[in-house]
Amino acid sequence: MTSQQQDLVFFSDNSIVSDHSLVSGNSSLHIISHLEGTNPSWLVSSILENCLVGTANLVNRELNRKIINRSQVTFASFIHSKAFWVPLSRKQGVDLDSNPNFQFVDCFSDLFTKQIPNPANAKPQVSKVFGTICKAIENQKSEKKVVVVECPELLLAATDLSSNDLVQHLRKVASLCNTLFVVINTESPLTNFTGALPDDPVFRISDFYVKLHHMSSLNISVQPLSTGRAKDITGCLTVARGSQPANPVTRVVEKEYMFHIAKESVKLYYR
Repeated sequence: MTSQQQDLVFFSDNSIVSDHSLVSGNSSLHIISHLEGTNPSWLVSSILENCLVGTANLVNRELNRKIINRSQVTFASFIHSKAFWVPLSRKQGVDLDSNPNFQFVDCFSDLFTKQIPNPANAKPQVSKVFGTICKAIENQKSEKKVVVVECPELLLAATDLSSNDLVQHLRKVASLCNTLFVVINTESPLTNFTGALPDDPVFRISDFYVKLHHMSSLNISVQPLSTGRAKDITGCLTVARGSQPANPVTRVVEKEYMFHIAKESVKLYYR
């Protein structure tokens, strides 16, 4: 790869999470979608770092000024425990265990044994899970709040929850924060946009994706190369505008990047 290395930018003010998206009264939804083989944990960790302290050492060399108490972050995951994210962020200079502006809502441990023991009649239990998430957000005192929800579509695959139910839960979460990131897996076995059986989990997940994108202001897609993984290229990252405005001041900068993940670094290049 001989192209010049680039910094990752989502907004026209050269930011990843814009200050204008963190102002009081703003509420926006951002989607990070990915396929198997392109785990976006490096990207999510960079977003956490940027929200908490203002830097993004792994993906943007210009964002090097630390901002103490930039925002408060609530992370709710249905597929990972906190122990998965702590070492990843520590590599980028952020200790999630000790940072007072970070809280993790564990929706993974004991999900189908204690939190949702009856998947065939899960709606009341799912409401309690999201109630816990909402309460955690409400307990934060800052006016600058960012929320990350990872893999909520798992609920559609494993319970009787409808796509509309899940959308409404996420709408509630979005209303309590300035910026909501939803991390979703769009692998083809989970999606089929020609299906028409409401009880089919694949139909529910596909329907959820369509409705979620209708609400979003920023869509970030992480995919492998169509030709397969190359020696010096891991995959492709696409930044696209959603159907809603992100904030009144900045616009989404639509770009396509190729990225290469090495042991201690991520390099990005324009495609």
